[in-house]
Amino acid sequence: MTALAASTRSTRIDAVTGLTAFLVALVVIPSDLIFGPLGSAGTPAEVLGMGLFAAWLVGTVSHLGRRERREPIRIFAWLFVGAVLISYVAANSRAMFSAEARAADAGLLLVCSWMGVLLMAMDRIPTRERLDVLLRRLVMLAGALATLGLLQFVTKMPFTNYLQVPGLATNQSLVSLYGRDGLTRPAGTAVHPIEFGAVLTMALPIALHYAMVDGHRRALRRWYPVIAIGFAVPISISRSAVLSVLVALCFVLPTWSRAARRRAYVAIVALSGAVFVAVPGLLGTITKLFTGIQSDSSAQSRTGSFSLAYDFISRTPIFGRGFLTFLPAYRILDDQYLGLLIETGIVGLVAFLGLLVSGVVGGMRLRPAADPIDGRLGVSLAASAASALASFALFDAFSFPMAASLIFLILGCLGALRRFVYVSSVDIRRETPRPA
Repeated sequence: MTALAASTRSTRIDAVTGLTAFLVALVVIPSDLIFGPLGSAGTPAEVLGMGLFAAWLVGTVSHLGRRERREPIRIFAWLFVGAVLISYVAANSRAMFSAEARAADAGLLLVCSWMGVLLMAMDRIPTRERLDVLLRRLVMLAGALATLGLLQFVTKMPFTNYLQVPGLATNQSLVSLYGRDGLTRPAGTAVHPIEFGAVLTMALPIALHYAMVDGHRRALRRWYPVIAIGFAVPISISRSAVLSVLVALCFVLPTWSRAARRRAYVAIVALSGAVFVAVPGLLGTITKLFTGIQSDSSAQSRTGSFSLAYDFISRTPIFGRGFLTFLPAYRILDDQYLGLLIETGIVGLVAFLGLLVSGVVGGMRLRPAADPIDGRLGVSLAASAASALASFALFDAFSFPMAASLIFLILGCLGALRRFVYVSSVDIRRETPRPA
């Protein structure tokens, strides 16, 4: 009996175990803490991602003869890697400042980490049930992050200064508390409130999915992450977060029943009313983000970057000047797609957009063909990818470790879900007898 229990426990140490450790390191450990010798690519989560990539490579070598189905997410991910490698070669073929050279090296390590997370989730999650376990843990951690943001907002205390990890050095000052129009903007353990809002909006559709389908769990346990995220997103006072929530809801709401949509509309109105009553001035501040966009300094910075960006793009339009070599000291673009166009050229931008779009389309295509639960989860993951697709146009996502890593994990989970649905449909076709 003891041997059987030990065997059962050992089978639980799988890709989900490693990805859970990655998620905990990503969300719990403040983003400014790094392993000093690795520089900006040395956050604990990114180091774990590199380890996952090494583990995936070892597993792939041991199964060289196995044939993988053609998955668009995988194809565009490798195309993006190829574009980054070509841009790295292009960067090293010209004269560079030492800071640019270090950034280019760090960029390669980051891409290895992101691919490790994506490929380990896509290829090594063993069962559909284990995928649910991982995504429920993601929802739980997102709820905890939202709760920390709410505590920061109420108490005006960062709390992250109490999180010290031996062996880690401080990369930059993690403020965790910002301000706009006299209101506190929390960041949780993220680098900035913009990243805080982006991460929560990516997690929201997944939290809604499990809140609705996990009827066997207590209501508070299911719905608390949704409620916490619903309160935390507005107080981030982020234009990208508001737009991303709208995009995500446009994907998930039409797939619900009419009764569920009505309850959702009532809940959205009630939640919005509660937030704006509890925080005087918040409604006006958020409204001003859109009505006063012509006089907004961040919006002016984005539009003012176009002429500078064109000068860089025109020099190396196809493969770019080198991934991550356009340093913040040159200009903060607040537009990841524009940054990719400068750093990896047209090839890199098209590959990354193809990666995100393939995730959105792949998730939505599961809905009519899959089991209803699988179809709903596919739509939720597609909504998360669409949320990132919208928000990445409004901030430099690859400069923020939490948001950048999370989208690759979500895409990997989407690829895993498509693998399970595909294998299940093949098994059903094999078992169904052909008519005489």
